[in-house]
Amino acid sequence: MTTPSTLINLVSGRALMTSRMSYFFAICLLLLGAFLRIYDLGALPQGFSDDEITNARLVENVRQGEIYVFFPGEDGGREGMYHLFVTFVTAFVGEGALGFRMFSVWLGILSIAIVYTLGNHLFNPIVGVLAAGLVTFNMSAIMLSRAISSDAAVIFLVSASMLALARSLPVYRRTRVVTSNVVSFAALGALLGIGFYLHPSSLFIVLGAMSYIAHLVFVRNVLFRQRRSYTGFAILLMLIISMPYLISSINLPQFSAGQRILSHYTDGLLRSIVDGFIAIIHAGDLNPLHNLPGRPLVDIFSGLFMVVGVIICLRRRHRPRFMLILLMFALALPAAFLVEGSPNFSRMIVIFPQLALFFGMGFYSLIRLPIFADVVFRRLAVAGVFALAALNLIWTWQDYFVDWRDNDAVAPLVNAELGQIAQYLDAVGNDLPVVFCNENWRATQPTPALDPATTTLLMMNRSKFHYREVDCSRGLLLTNGGERQRIVFFDERARDAAHPYVQEWLSQAQPATGELPRGSVVELETARLLADRAGAFTTTAPVSYAPEASEPKPIAPPIRFGGDLTFLGYEPDVQREFLPGDTVDVITYWRAEGDLLPDLTLLTHILSSPVTPIAIHDTILVNPALMRGRDVFIQITEVTLPSNALPGERIVSVGAYRERDSLRLPVLLGDETRGDRIFLYTIEVLPPPEQQQGGG
Repeated sequence: MTTPSTLINLVSGRALMTSRMSYFFAICLLLLGAFLRIYDLGALPQGFSDDEITNARLVENVRQGEIYVFFPGEDGGREGMYHLFVTFVTAFVGEGALGFRMFSVWLGILSIAIVYTLGNHLFNPIVGVLAAGLVTFNMSAIMLSRAISSDAAVIFLVSASMLALARSLPVYRRTRVVTSNVVSFAALGALLGIGFYLHPSSLFIVLGAMSYIAHLVFVRNVLFRQRRSYTGFAILLMLIISMPYLISSINLPQFSAGQRILSHYTDGLLRSIVDGFIAIIHAGDLNPLHNLPGRPLVDIFSGLFMVVGVIICLRRRHRPRFMLILLMFALALPAAFLVEGSPNFSRMIVIFPQLALFFGMGFYSLIRLPIFADVVFRRLAVAGVFALAALNLIWTWQDYFVDWRDNDAVAPLVNAELGQIAQYLDAVGNDLPVVFCNENWRATQPTPALDPATTTLLMMNRSKFHYREVDCSRGLLLTNGGERQRIVFFDERARDAAHPYVQEWLSQAQPATGELPRGSVVELETARLLADRAGAFTTTAPVSYAPEASEPKPIAPPIRFGGDLTFLGYEPDVQREFLPGDTVDVITYWRAEGDLLPDLTLLTHILSSPVTPIAIHDTILVNPALMRGRDVFIQITEVTLPSNALPGERIVSVGAYRERDSLRLPVLLGDETRGDRIFLYTIEVLPPPEQQQGGG
């Protein structure tokens, strides 16, 4: 076999490919690979899977200074280096679907270049171009390059480690120089050490690298004294870098890579191996997150060339460059197959660079046959290569960019509906105020699963997006005095379950135009209706100050409170008679005159006397920290009467206070304070039915 620096396939005195030609094809492959990995990146996948959401949240944790060797989780944990790199990248390119995925895209493109360089260095430019071509057009490699997952780093980690080994250690029968490049050995040690913090498969990559070094030292005995010292330097560098990982693995064995790989594996070993190999050229991975169900890892022709490449390596295993690929392939098989639900293409990617090299060697062995000395057959071979590349390009485009995108099983796994909303909001921007119907906006403690509103914001590419939040089940926010606004519903069932009074206002809304889940975004304009309603309150909804602050006589709203809050009125046409244990709905209107207190809370009391409450419900259904001046919100507060409530007339009172210190906001008349609450109307608590019957 010719060396990498010579011209290739000198049959009949002519070369099929020179190094300069291979560089041209490599650049073309890089451009195609970049296009396939970047095209429609913000919309394909249309959303984030649950695993990607977890990784994006970990990136946020890293940004806040929480950096760990292992991030614990229900899946046993995950290494933190990937999230550290993504944090660094998003600091420059922004977040959202584009920002979070960009680091994986860069790794995918860089992997193509490294695989080409590896094939060229070990064998020749033809093998390098063929191997890089397989990585370029492979659907699983493309999917991982567009995922927020440390699995995207595996192809880069494996191929870069093999390249560092090949450049550092003698891989040919004769070595032209006895001096070594210390940079190559430093890169080898750094890659192997950093790999521990990137992915659990790094354990098997390091095992393969150490086995290859041992093979050269104890079997081939080809390492010169100088290279032995440099090899020791690389191993020492790896140990120094990986020491925190090793210490953490000892202290927290439940989060270590070995524990996660072995403890989660429950299938039969032989069955996993057989199913894994069959999946390469036949059955495929059935998980829609990893693959179009049923699609094999590679086409049948490429698979056959891989088999030929494996046979060539086995026959020439006594040569270091062939042994390098065999060892890295064989020792990485457990990482590829010892996984739950094998075959799993996202984990099988650890052997993909080796498979690509097997493919390149298999095809190269074909064109070296004597029959291809004829120019006609040689041209047919070249045409076959281009035809196979075109076939894979068309196949991948159809399966991924068309069929996988439209697959019904994919949408719920990537939260596609939330992704559609995020893309819509990205497109329309801040041209209209946006209100999120989010009943979980008050949650302050982190939860295993994000609420839909936070998930949607995580998927958005806009860094400056203004929105408001309200619990639409019993409240409504009308921005800017009721002018036109967008209201986002993340759950159609929640919208249908909203209070009838809220539904009455929403009946004025019109669906937004765009590719959106049905009824998820509506546009509402109620300025005239709100003005009429507020005007009517001045005559139909009188209130009174607290008796300790002023003479209890009717006054007309609006009533100004401290903290830039104004009480506009209440709905007078409501039920006024209740039994003990019933729930009283108190419907009030409020307006922000400026920035409200972020911990503002409204109180609603039912009193038996001006100072004696019998039922209390303190809450606010809108996020006050996000409100702006002239925003109006409607709140329907449920107050449950005690089951032993005595019959009689009761008073409904409302007010507001700061939650952090329970300091009530004053009721103002000009610059004068008129107490800290107002009285709305009275209700009648009826005696229980048995008492009514007894009395009768």
